[in-house]
Amino acid sequence: MVEFTKKQAKEYMTRYHSINTNDLYEGHDGLLKLMRKLHSLQYDPLDVVGKNTDLTLQARIKNYHKGDINYALYETRTLLDGWDKMMGVNLTEDYSKLEEVRKWRTNLEVQTLKKRLQINALEYEDRILSLIKEGPKFASEIKKGDKVDLLWGSKKISTATLDYLFHKGLIGVRKRNNTQKQYDLMERLIKEHYKSTSLSREEFKEYYLLRRIESLGIMRDKKGIHLAGPFIYDNESRRAIIKKLLAQNKVEELQIEGVKDPCYRSMRYQNLENVLQNKISFLAPLDNMLWDRDLIKMVFDFDYKWEVYTPKDKRTYGYYVLPILYRDSMIGRIEFEKHRKNEPLIVKQIWLEKSNKTIEEELKKALISFQKYLGARSIEYR
Repeated sequence: MVEFTKKQAKEYMTRYHSINTNDLYEGHDGLLKLMRKLHSLQYDPLDVVGKNTDLTLQARIKNYHKGDINYALYETRTLLDGWDKMMGVNLTEDYSKLEEVRKWRTNLEVQTLKKRLQINALEYEDRILSLIKEGPKFASEIKKGDKVDLLWGSKKISTATLDYLFHKGLIGVRKRNNTQKQYDLMERLIKEHYKSTSLSREEFKEYYLLRRIESLGIMRDKKGIHLAGPFIYDNESRRAIIKKLLAQNKVEELQIEGVKDPCYRSMRYQNLENVLQNKISFLAPLDNMLWDRDLIKMVFDFDYKWEVYTPKDKRTYGYYVLPILYRDSMIGRIEFEKHRKNEPLIVKQIWLEKSNKTIEEELKKALISFQKYLGARSIEYR
């Protein structure tokens, strides 16, 4: 077991995630290299200053621009929309390895359809697959079944069927037109990766937990949303897998100052060669580094809550607030107005927990870099 002070832990986490470091991830090749370390990025449809995937990447990839990920998703198809911890983006080459995740999600989709009184959506599976076999289809082009009134609105039966087929892995997203998704058969989208041999269940368990540890950088052995998914959320099951990974020398245990739970990191990343720089980055609300917010609170002394779903009168800060990271220290929060095309980047408010001339100068540089990422014509303050 390795003992870490808080200082050592936060430095390791920041360097592992290649934020404010001298790593030179750039372009499509840099994106793939990063993804082979992080494995998965969490997706969220909200777009205030870029979707969560964009925001996660702009903090790590040099000269990244909003929407650059779409080239890998819908042109080279080296990345793929899919499920891991939550809905997200995975490497296409990992498709076969995630078969157990698709089985797990498919079962959850069936349970959801039953609760929503939409189980008859399964009756349209073959018909919708036949339509998509003729050629890629937007959801709006498929009209099967009636709408069902739900507590939060109505949903077409065909839409529910498409969701089911997507989570089952039979169809995937060929392209997006704003919020509209065009679906195609997965076997056409990813070809050779679609036919790859999947892992056995025992192989998958070890692969999946190690994958999650590497998505996080440091994994705290405590049930929480950072461990969402099959087999690894349950304490007993997860700890049995940890024992196997320890015996195989694939992970090592960490005891971090102020953290009572044991933590783990991948042995592949035991020794990092990058170095921290005097730099500021704005983090995505669902950045991999923030998946375990309790660990962030204990290690970085930074209590972050994404208040998008908090009623306005109960918010401490704002609707879409991003953490500010200087070197390896969380020094505050920033909120932007919703940005559109080449309009100015509008800074609504900045909350700094500490400041000095260096931080103020680096904050200006960070805002200019963020402006370029968005393609905004200027920066304005409200």
